[in-house]
Amino acid sequence: MKQYKMKPFRSKILALCVCLLATAAFTVETHAQAKENANFEAGIAAYQANNLPLAYKEFLAAAKEGHADSQFNVALMYEQGIGVAKDEKEAVVWYGKSATQGNSAAQFNLGVLYENGRGTVIDYAKAHKWYRAASVQGDALAIGNLGMLYVRGQGVKENKIAGVALLLESAILDPSPENHAKQNISATRGLTAEMITQAQALSQKLNSAQNLLVPLDQYLKE
Repeated sequence: MKQYKMKPFRSKILALCVCLLATAAFTVETHAQAKENANFEAGIAAYQANNLPLAYKEFLAAAKEGHADSQFNVALMYEQGIGVAKDEKEAVVWYGKSATQGNSAAQFNLGVLYENGRGTVIDYAKAHKWYRAASVQGDALAIGNLGMLYVRGQGVKENKIAGVALLLESAILDPSPENHAKQNISATRGLTAEMITQAQALSQKLNSAQNLLVPLDQYLKE
């Protein structure tokens, strides 16, 4: 992906425990966290049996009933070509349905597709919208991607202090090797010592806020 000219974050990829919910670090939600749905459960069973076409069929049936986790799984299967022909346009559609219901993984992946123009035209404003939605839910990679939009001035007015503050927050929330926030900070050009100090101060406010967008937006309005 060319999401970043520096080190890119990936679209969240398929992970399986008892449900197919994706994260870059391969974490999964538990069975109790997933809303019960017969087709969803059948889709899980089919996936565990490596019957991917049947898994897609069952998840699609649940997705059409409005089951958000199944909508996410259908989108991911379209995006990756798992059990169905790869179709990023359909992935955008189904991620959108799941994202609208508050699925943070879908919000993140939808932002990635809009940012990169996959299955849709490049739309940084929409990428910004969905990264913000996932960021409110504490999605570290979404927070990092949101930061990079500010660093590059894509879909928003360039603000490297805000961008670096978000990248710092992303690194705090997810210090794993899959998160390239620290590397992206190091690769950001034009940073002065004063800018870094201001970004660190803003990052502390983001970290202590119940909703990190509140101090972020307050800073941007100043």
